[in-house]
Amino acid sequence: MRIVIDLQACQRSTPDAAALLHLAQQIARSAAPPQQVVVALSDRHPAAIMPLRHAFAGLAEVVLYELPPPDGATPADAPWLARASEQIRAAFLATLRADLVFAPGLDAALDVAAVSPLFDSYATLTALPAADDVAAIWPLFEQAVAEHAANLAATSAVAEGKPRLAYISPLPPEKSGIADYSAELLPQLARHYQVDVVIAQQDVSDAWIKAELPLRDLAYFEAHAGDYDRVLYHFGNSPMHQHMFGLLERHPGIVVLHDFYLGNLLDHMHHSGHSADAGVQALFESHGYSGLRDRAAIGHHDAVWKYPSNRAVLDQADGVIVHSELPKRLAADWYGPGMAAQWRALPLLRGLASGLPRAQARLAARQRLGLDPSRFVVCAFGLLGPTKLNAELLNAWQASELAADKQCQLVFVGATIPGAYCRELSSAVSAQRRVSITGFVSHEDYQTWLAACDVAVQLRTDTRGETSAAVLDCLLHGVPTVANAHGSTAELPPEVLSLLPDRFSREELGEALLRLRANPTLRDSLSAAGAAYVREQHAPGRVGDLYHDTIEYFARHSAPRHYRRLLAALGALDGAASDTALRLAAQAVGANHLPPGPRQLFVDISAMVQTDLKTGIQRVVRSILMALIGKPPAGYRIEPVYSPGRGEPYRYARAYMQDMLQAPFDIADDAPIDTRAGDLFLGLDLMMHGTQQNRAQFERMRARGVQIYFVVYDILPVLRPDVFPFGAEPDFAAWLDTIAELSDGLMCISRSVADELRGWLLARPPLPRQTPLRLGYFHLGADIDASAPSTGLPPDADQLLAQLASQPTLLMVGTLEPRKGHAQALAAFDLLWRQGVQANLVIVGKHGWMVDKLAKDLREHPEQGKQLHWLSGLSDEMLLKLYHAASGLLIVSEGEGFGLPLIEAAQHGLPIVARDLPVFREVAGEHATYFSGLTAEDLAATMRAWLDLLQKNKAPQSAGMPWLTWEQSAQALLSAMLAPEWQHLIHPEEQQLS
Repeated sequence: MRIVIDLQACQRSTPDAAALLHLAQQIARSAAPPQQVVVALSDRHPAAIMPLRHAFAGLAEVVLYELPPPDGATPADAPWLARASEQIRAAFLATLRADLVFAPGLDAALDVAAVSPLFDSYATLTALPAADDVAAIWPLFEQAVAEHAANLAATSAVAEGKPRLAYISPLPPEKSGIADYSAELLPQLARHYQVDVVIAQQDVSDAWIKAELPLRDLAYFEAHAGDYDRVLYHFGNSPMHQHMFGLLERHPGIVVLHDFYLGNLLDHMHHSGHSADAGVQALFESHGYSGLRDRAAIGHHDAVWKYPSNRAVLDQADGVIVHSELPKRLAADWYGPGMAAQWRALPLLRGLASGLPRAQARLAARQRLGLDPSRFVVCAFGLLGPTKLNAELLNAWQASELAADKQCQLVFVGATIPGAYCRELSSAVSAQRRVSITGFVSHEDYQTWLAACDVAVQLRTDTRGETSAAVLDCLLHGVPTVANAHGSTAELPPEVLSLLPDRFSREELGEALLRLRANPTLRDSLSAAGAAYVREQHAPGRVGDLYHDTIEYFARHSAPRHYRRLLAALGALDGAASDTALRLAAQAVGANHLPPGPRQLFVDISAMVQTDLKTGIQRVVRSILMALIGKPPAGYRIEPVYSPGRGEPYRYARAYMQDMLQAPFDIADDAPIDTRAGDLFLGLDLMMHGTQQNRAQFERMRARGVQIYFVVYDILPVLRPDVFPFGAEPDFAAWLDTIAELSDGLMCISRSVADELRGWLLARPPLPRQTPLRLGYFHLGADIDASAPSTGLPPDADQLLAQLASQPTLLMVGTLEPRKGHAQALAAFDLLWRQGVQANLVIVGKHGWMVDKLAKDLREHPEQGKQLHWLSGLSDEMLLKLYHAASGLLIVSEGEGFGLPLIEAAQHGLPIVARDLPVFREVAGEHATYFSGLTAEDLAATMRAWLDLLQKNKAPQSAGMPWLTWEQSAQALLSAMLAPEWQHLIHPEEQQLS
């Protein structure tokens, strides 16, 4: 039983709120599988949302529904908005698939059955009779559910006639397993429905269908779709189904998903001219930027085979029927847990075999085919191709004793697909005795071969999510069957067939065939068990009844149907509504009825979208973003987002990403983001003022169940305010306070930053939090090639590089600002040059703040262009060349969050001279030379000694320094964010004590 507890009463601070909360917690604690408890909260009482989420943490799932604000429009709209809110609430609760909605403490006027009789999919209670203990409440719930079900059954019993069903599928004589399947299923559905068959083909050859059911073309269905009570689509991955995409979008219905992967069909639709860019648009809709980027990396053809590209079909369906648990697992793998929660797996219907005993049917079939009755015949059924492992079967046959036995014959019953695989297979078969390929066979001949063979071999790899009808056909006809445990076949009981491992060897397959050849008793046992299993589980009558139950379940519980019913109910409300009232209602409806699917990982790139300064932080942002897109966490979709601040909503950064990825089609506009429970928000870019201005947005995200994380690159503005512009310290402190209050966790780019941040927060006034603040850290990556590097060389690049190669060259990388130590470095090199030391100093970095005098000194220095080079605005391509040309890296910074140039230097084998900071020790370890002191003499002394070691090849080497790629860095960030247990926590009471 699934109970939804609507706790609005606890959000209102009523006198009995505490007692109701305690009751709800007790109910949640007492629930035991299969009992489930979901707590629903209203957005109209925001202050209570987070405390109630905390109260039910670990006890129950908490969901939030939105209602139009009662004061959001004119007073004249208030009555309409009140009635609309009741409908919107009722419809949302219906989507939760509740058996009962318990709304303790609410007025009876809010009883769903009273205000919205359309939504009758669940029972309702607003109060409970007195009960001795919480355990006694569950029988009261069960009683309410049973009474509700009885009332529904009584209502249904008085309905006259069968519902009208539009059945959309290919039919015989189309060469399709789905067509044959439909011919067997339709008589069973006709027992429950008035069926109209909707076809996109010229003729139907099945005599029963032509005689018993109306045949409608697509134009008729388009004109009369609203006349049908139910619509059923059969989707497969072939051109016979291409018309169904548009029909489903315009006229939603239940989808029978025969193939989980639809990319091949969509690709055909594009190349045939049926729908331009259908495949690539479906790739983006289903798999986001990750699919587009992978397509560019692996090629169009491989992407078609790799990705299901089926989200449009799944989202538009009123319900999804599959024929095994495999597609549900694939849905969870591709789109996250819960995607297939409402799908129904029904047995694949298999028609009855011949009424003749197996031995008698075998002799009759052999006579018709001209086969020797004494010959041992092994058959493989179905279209031949790489996924059927036909070559592996042929190789196992050739390597076994069967190939030399004149009484043994191997037959591939089916057509070959175009391509090299089948050409080579056909050539190999033609060279063998007693091995043949039939080519395409009619349904009658297919049945004859099933009756005639002694053993069947059905092998698969790279399943597309379909259920093997051929395996079930073999079992139904009593054919002892050898198969590998791949896809849906792995779900069959082991006693009904000879099951090989998914990845079997040639010897294992040969031994299985020899065992069946030598053991008639084993063959008889498998024959009887297989036939009995299919007759019991897949019989037409049973499957037809299951279809009826499922179709009616979806008609009552389908979220898309609830959505359409809600729109109709809102349209039927008495009174007129202003445009403002309609907009407010539409916003609430849209927020409450988001399609299921992968969780979203929102990556904030606001600063980069608005002004990409190509600073160190934005270089990190680009690199991490592209790495996340390249390898998203399982069940998540990466969504770059941005906001200009000022409280304006976050939007999907689609225009920006289209340019970055050079998408081959127009991606949808930058719409406001849709959030749902389980989504993640990662503040990757640094937008301090915008974050503070968007505080209310983050509070709404957390209320909806979005987890929020921010990346902290350093906290230097509060540790060293003297090296930052006036006002930086209070602004930065306010930003840290904001994200520490609103976030679930803060991710630092080094342990050193995490330690500094922890110490700073513990010294602050207590945060207004109820849960601990998580602190984590990760290290940055350093493979420039993976960070969308910029290109282009200055005109004098070759001359400069040659000049640098003439004597030792020290490279400094980083924006000119006081803490970076450029002034100390310049003064130290002035000393060295006056002492006759021959060495170049190359500074790569933009003109930053509070360094005007330093910039003037650099520009006017007598060694500028000789032994001193200040280079600004260089591309990544030129920077790589400078790393290659330099003799060593000099990093003099007085404070850093990480020190990315250390890693980049190590990649090029550059020896390193670095200030002795904890973070540099953390990153470089013993692979660098360290110095202390702030004077020119301190650094010059170290440089003289280091240059001497360099000349003698004795300077510490950086080549052994460990470093991460950006992909590894992004995965480390994800691992820290998604870790179930965090070692670094700041508890509210700990901060209070400090």
